[in-house]
Amino acid sequence: MSGLTNEGLRLLRELMDMPSILVLGALEGTLWLDELEEVRELEGPSVVALMKSPYTGDTFIDVICRGRCGRKVLEAVSPYIYSVERAWVSSSDPSLVDALVPSGVRLGESLAFYVMRADGASFRPSPPPPGFSFTALDEHDLEAARSLLASWDEVKGAQASDMVMRGNSYGAWAGERLVGIVGTYATTPDWWYLGNLFVDPEFRGRGVGRYLASLATAEALNSAREAYATVEYDNSVSRGLLARLGYRAHAVSTVIEARKAS
Repeated sequence: MSGLTNEGLRLLRELMDMPSILVLGALEGTLWLDELEEVRELEGPSVVALMKSPYTGDTFIDVICRGRCGRKVLEAVSPYIYSVERAWVSSSDPSLVDALVPSGVRLGESLAFYVMRADGASFRPSPPPPGFSFTALDEHDLEAARSLLASWDEVKGAQASDMVMRGNSYGAWAGERLVGIVGTYATTPDWWYLGNLFVDPEFRGRGVGRYLASLATAEALNSAREAYATVEYDNSVSRGLLARLGYRAHAVSTVIEARKAS
Protein backbone atom coordinates (compact mmCIF):
# COMPACT_ATOMS: atom_id res chain seq x y z
CA MET A 1 0.00 0.00 0.00
CA SER A 2 1.62 3.23 -1.16
CA GLY A 3 -1.05 5.58 -2.42
CA LEU A 4 1.74 8.06 -3.19
CA THR A 5 3.23 9.20 -6.47
CA ASN A 6 6.97 9.39 -6.98
CA GLU A 7 6.70 13.10 -6.17
CA GLY A 8 5.01 12.34 -2.85
CA LEU A 9 7.62 9.74 -1.92
CA ARG A 10 10.38 12.17 -2.91
CA LEU A 11 8.91 14.76 -0.53
CA LEU A 12 9.15 12.32 2.39
CA ARG A 13 12.70 11.27 1.51
CA GLU A 14 13.87 14.87 1.20
CA LEU A 15 12.30 16.14 4.44
CA MET A 16 12.94 13.15 6.73
CA ASP A 17 11.23 14.85 9.66
CA MET A 18 9.51 12.65 12.24
CA PRO A 19 6.21 12.14 10.37
CA SER A 20 8.10 11.47 7.12
CA ILE A 21 10.24 8.82 8.81
CA LEU A 22 7.23 7.06 10.29
CA VAL A 23 5.25 7.02 7.05
CA LEU A 24 8.24 5.92 4.96
CA GLY A 25 9.06 3.27 7.55
CA ALA A 26 5.57 1.86 7.14
CA LEU A 27 5.57 2.07 3.33
CA GLU A 28 9.11 0.93 2.55
CA GLY A 29 10.57 -0.52 5.71
CA THR A 30 9.95 -2.58 8.82
CA LEU A 31 8.13 -0.09 11.05
CA TRP A 32 6.47 -1.89 13.97
CA LEU A 33 5.82 1.08 16.26
CA ASP A 34 2.55 2.12 14.56
CA GLU A 35 0.20 0.62 11.98
CA LEU A 36 -0.52 2.62 8.84
CA GLU A 37 -4.27 2.72 8.13
CA GLU A 38 -4.50 5.31 5.34
CA VAL A 39 -2.23 7.67 3.42
CA ARG A 40 -3.28 10.50 1.11
CA GLU A 41 -1.29 12.75 -1.20
CA LEU A 42 -2.56 16.28 -1.75
CA GLU A 43 -1.48 18.92 -4.25
CA GLY A 44 1.66 20.79 -3.34
CA PRO A 45 2.60 18.03 -2.80
CA SER A 46 1.79 17.25 0.81
CA VAL A 47 0.98 13.99 2.56
CA VAL A 48 -1.48 13.14 5.32
CA ALA A 49 -1.37 9.69 6.94
CA LEU A 50 -3.54 8.03 9.56
CA MET A 51 -1.69 5.66 11.88
CA LYS A 52 -2.66 3.73 14.99
CA SER A 53 -0.65 2.45 17.94
CA PRO A 54 -1.18 -1.29 18.53
CA TYR A 55 -0.09 -0.77 22.15
CA THR A 56 -2.26 2.14 23.32
CA GLY A 57 -4.93 2.40 20.63
CA ASP A 58 -3.99 6.06 20.09
CA THR A 59 -4.58 7.53 16.64
CA PHE A 60 -1.82 9.58 15.00
CA ILE A 61 -2.25 11.93 12.07
CA ASP A 62 1.11 12.50 10.37
CA VAL A 63 1.23 15.64 8.24
CA ILE A 64 4.11 16.27 5.85
CA CYS A 65 4.45 19.54 3.93
CA ARG A 66 7.29 21.47 2.34
CA GLY A 67 7.06 24.77 4.19
CA ARG A 68 3.65 25.89 5.41
CA CYS A 69 0.76 23.47 5.10
CA GLY A 70 -2.09 24.91 3.08
CA ARG A 71 -5.84 24.90 3.54
CA LYS A 72 -6.23 21.65 1.62
CA VAL A 73 -4.17 19.94 4.29
CA LEU A 74 -6.27 21.42 7.08
CA GLU A 75 -9.41 20.26 5.30
CA ALA A 76 -7.97 16.73 5.17
CA VAL A 77 -6.85 16.65 8.81
CA SER A 78 -9.98 17.96 10.54
CA PRO A 79 -12.35 15.15 9.44
CA TYR A 80 -9.91 12.57 10.81
CA ILE A 81 -10.06 14.25 14.21
CA TYR A 82 -13.86 14.49 14.09
CA SER A 83 -14.13 10.78 13.22
CA VAL A 84 -12.00 9.48 16.11
CA GLU A 85 -12.80 12.20 18.69
CA ARG A 86 -9.15 12.34 19.81
CA ALA A 87 -5.89 12.10 17.88
CA TRP A 88 -2.25 13.15 18.03
CA VAL A 89 -1.27 15.41 15.13
CA SER A 90 2.40 15.29 14.13
CA SER A 91 3.91 17.94 11.86
CA SER A 92 6.94 20.17 11.41
CA ASP A 93 4.80 23.19 10.50
CA PRO A 94 3.83 25.11 13.66
CA SER A 95 1.26 27.16 11.73
CA LEU A 96 -0.83 24.02 11.27
CA VAL A 97 -1.50 23.91 15.01
CA ASP A 98 -2.76 27.51 15.02
CA ALA A 99 -4.99 26.81 12.02
CA LEU A 100 -6.68 23.83 13.70
CA VAL A 101 -8.34 25.92 16.44
CA PRO A 102 -10.75 27.93 14.23
CA SER A 103 -11.73 24.67 12.49
CA GLY A 104 -13.46 23.40 15.62
CA VAL A 105 -10.60 21.45 17.18
CA ARG A 106 -9.64 21.66 20.86
CA LEU A 107 -5.91 21.31 21.52
CA GLY A 108 -4.31 19.64 24.53
CA GLU A 109 -0.87 18.35 25.48
CA SER A 110 1.98 19.02 23.06
CA LEU A 111 5.50 17.66 22.68
CA ALA A 112 8.38 18.75 20.48
CA PHE A 113 11.10 16.45 19.17
CA TYR A 114 14.51 16.91 17.59
CA VAL A 115 15.15 14.59 14.67
CA MET A 116 18.86 13.70 14.90
CA ARG A 117 20.81 12.30 11.95
CA ALA A 118 24.22 10.65 11.53
CA ASP A 119 26.03 9.24 8.51
CA GLY A 120 29.37 7.62 7.80
CA ALA A 121 31.17 10.95 7.58
CA SER A 122 29.84 12.37 10.85
CA PHE A 123 29.72 9.24 13.05
CA ARG A 124 32.22 9.13 15.93
CA PRO A 125 32.03 5.69 17.59
CA SER A 126 32.40 5.31 21.33
CA PRO A 127 34.56 2.61 22.96
CA PRO A 128 32.80 0.01 25.13
CA PRO A 129 32.91 0.62 28.88
CA PRO A 130 34.68 -2.00 31.01
CA GLY A 131 32.72 -4.52 33.05
CA PHE A 132 29.87 -5.11 30.60
CA SER A 133 29.17 -7.33 27.62
CA PHE A 134 27.08 -6.26 24.64
CA THR A 135 25.07 -8.53 22.35
CA ALA A 136 22.34 -8.53 19.76
CA LEU A 137 19.10 -9.67 21.37
CA ASP A 138 16.90 -12.55 20.18
CA GLU A 139 13.94 -14.61 21.37
CA HIS A 140 15.99 -16.07 24.22
CA ASP A 141 16.35 -12.57 25.68
CA LEU A 142 12.71 -11.58 25.34
CA GLU A 143 11.69 -11.91 28.98
CA ALA A 144 14.75 -9.99 30.16
CA ALA A 145 14.01 -7.23 27.62
CA ARG A 146 10.36 -7.08 28.65
CA SER A 147 11.25 -6.83 32.34
CA LEU A 148 13.81 -4.07 31.78
CA LEU A 149 11.56 -2.01 29.50
CA ALA A 150 8.56 -2.42 31.82
CA SER A 151 10.64 -0.94 34.66
CA TRP A 152 10.88 2.18 32.49
CA ASP A 153 7.29 2.34 31.21
CA GLU A 154 4.36 -0.06 30.92
CA VAL A 155 3.86 0.65 27.22
CA LYS A 156 7.57 0.17 26.53
CA GLY A 157 7.31 -3.23 28.21
CA ALA A 158 4.45 -4.13 25.88
CA GLN A 159 6.68 -3.21 22.91
CA ALA A 160 9.43 -5.66 23.89
CA SER A 161 8.27 -8.56 21.74
CA ASP A 162 8.06 -6.49 18.55
CA MET A 163 11.27 -4.66 19.37
CA VAL A 164 13.22 -7.91 19.73
CA MET A 165 11.45 -10.11 17.18
CA ARG A 166 10.62 -7.61 14.43
CA GLY A 167 13.40 -5.07 14.88
CA ASN A 168 17.13 -5.10 15.53
CA SER A 169 17.90 -4.76 19.22
CA TYR A 170 21.03 -4.77 21.35
CA GLY A 171 21.59 -5.24 25.04
CA ALA A 172 24.15 -4.46 27.73
CA TRP A 173 24.79 -7.15 30.31
CA ALA A 174 26.29 -7.04 33.79
CA GLY A 175 26.99 -10.73 34.16
CA GLU A 176 23.67 -12.41 33.32
CA ARG A 177 21.57 -9.33 34.08
CA LEU A 178 20.29 -7.19 31.21
CA VAL A 179 20.93 -3.59 32.28
CA GLY A 180 20.59 -1.61 29.05
CA ILE A 181 18.79 -1.84 25.73
CA VAL A 182 18.38 -0.07 22.40
CA GLY A 183 16.56 -1.04 19.22
CA THR A 184 15.20 0.01 15.86
CA TYR A 185 11.72 1.34 15.20
CA ALA A 186 12.20 0.86 11.46
CA THR A 187 14.87 -0.13 8.96
CA THR A 188 15.06 0.44 5.21
CA PRO A 189 17.92 -0.10 2.74
CA ASP A 190 18.75 3.63 2.99
CA TRP A 191 18.29 4.44 6.69
CA TRP A 192 17.56 3.04 10.15
CA TYR A 193 15.40 4.70 12.80
CA LEU A 194 16.74 3.98 16.31
CA GLY A 195 14.88 4.24 19.61
CA ASN A 196 13.96 2.84 23.02
CA LEU A 197 17.40 3.51 24.48
CA PHE A 198 17.19 2.74 28.18
CA VAL A 199 19.69 1.94 30.94
CA ASP A 200 18.79 0.65 34.39
CA PRO A 201 19.24 3.66 36.74
CA GLU A 202 21.65 1.62 38.88
CA PHE A 203 24.10 1.46 35.96
CA ARG A 204 23.86 4.97 34.54
CA GLY A 205 26.83 7.29 34.33
CA ARG A 206 29.19 4.51 33.25
CA GLY A 207 29.03 4.89 29.48
CA VAL A 208 26.53 2.08 28.89
CA GLY A 209 23.94 4.20 27.10
CA ARG A 210 26.50 5.93 24.92
CA TYR A 211 28.01 2.65 23.80
CA LEU A 212 24.60 1.09 23.12
CA ALA A 213 23.74 4.07 20.91
CA SER A 214 27.17 3.78 19.27
CA LEU A 215 26.74 0.06 18.65
CA ALA A 216 23.29 0.49 17.12
CA THR A 217 24.51 3.38 14.96
CA ALA A 218 27.49 1.36 13.73
CA GLU A 219 25.17 -1.51 12.79
CA ALA A 220 22.88 0.93 11.00
CA LEU A 221 25.69 2.49 8.99
CA ASN A 222 27.04 -0.94 8.05
CA SER A 223 23.72 -1.56 6.28
CA ALA A 224 22.42 1.87 5.28
CA ARG A 225 23.56 5.41 4.51
CA GLU A 226 22.00 7.17 7.50
CA ALA A 227 20.83 6.65 11.05
CA TYR A 228 18.05 8.67 12.67
CA ALA A 229 16.84 9.09 16.23
CA THR A 230 14.31 11.40 17.86
CA VAL A 231 14.64 12.99 21.29
CA GLU A 232 12.27 15.24 23.17
CA TYR A 233 13.16 18.91 22.73
CA ASP A 234 14.02 19.45 26.39
CA ASN A 235 16.02 16.21 26.82
CA SER A 236 19.46 17.78 26.73
CA VAL A 237 21.13 14.63 28.11
CA SER A 238 20.04 12.39 25.23
CA ARG A 239 20.68 15.12 22.69
CA GLY A 240 24.19 15.60 24.05
CA LEU A 241 24.85 11.85 24.00
CA LEU A 242 23.89 11.64 20.34
CA ALA A 243 25.84 14.79 19.47
CA ARG A 244 29.01 13.23 20.89
CA LEU A 245 28.50 10.34 18.49
CA GLY A 246 28.27 12.72 15.54
CA TYR A 247 24.51 13.13 15.27
CA ARG A 248 23.26 16.56 14.22
CA ALA A 249 19.82 18.12 14.60
CA HIS A 250 18.07 17.71 11.27
CA ALA A 251 14.48 18.81 11.96
CA VAL A 252 12.08 19.72 14.75
CA SER A 253 8.66 18.09 14.76
CA THR A 254 5.75 18.60 17.13
CA VAL A 255 3.07 16.20 18.31
CA ILE A 256 -0.08 17.76 19.74
CA GLU A 257 -3.24 16.25 21.19
CA ALA A 258 -6.33 17.30 19.25
CA ARG A 259 -9.98 16.66 20.09
CA LYS A 260 -13.25 17.47 18.45
CA ALA A 261 -14.60 20.57 20.17
CA SER A 262 -17.79 19.92 22.12
